[in-house]
Amino acid sequence: MKHIEQVGARLAAPVLFGLVSLSASGQAGAHGALETEDVPDGIVKARIAHQPDIPGLSAIILDAPRPGILLRYQGEEPLTVLGTDGEAFIRFTRTEVTVNTESPSWKALPNQSAETSQTSWVTMSQSGAFGWLDSRLNVLHDSNSADGPKTWSIAVTTPKNGTERIEGQLTYMPIH
Repeated sequence: MKHIEQVGARLAAPVLFGLVSLSASGQAGAHGALETEDVPDGIVKARIAHQPDIPGLSAIILDAPRPGILLRYQGEEPLTVLGTDGEAFIRFTRTEVTVNTESPSWKALPNQSAETSQTSWVTMSQSGAFGWLDSRLNVLHDSNSADGPKTWSIAVTTPKNGTERIEGQLTYMPIH
């Protein structure tokens, strides 16, 4: 009997969600679309066109209204992401990701912590992977430009490979 109660409890939430969703869509259809404010005219789609041939490095775009980037690094030597001013911004090793809280690129992030620490390098991940909203992927959104694709690049450096770039394109896509 206890098993049946557990299954019933697990099914209750999805069933209620479905009923509420059906009810809400009927009300919206009967009364017109809901009015909203501050809806953007479009979104920026980012894509990666070139990744450097650095062993253990992979990059993916995080699709969202404001795109981000996720890097995973399993290489033998440290990899440093350079910020918008060419400064050391994020440091990756196989087991840890640290950020330079003194970096202008870090300070410009919308979700960075206001707290300052004794050291300028703070551990953000112990997995060798980290994602962030890089301002270089937001050029079209900031300029509200629909003039066609724009390019972006993020410099990364390792002791063995020197400085290389992850490069891509940004395309503005109207919503309306």
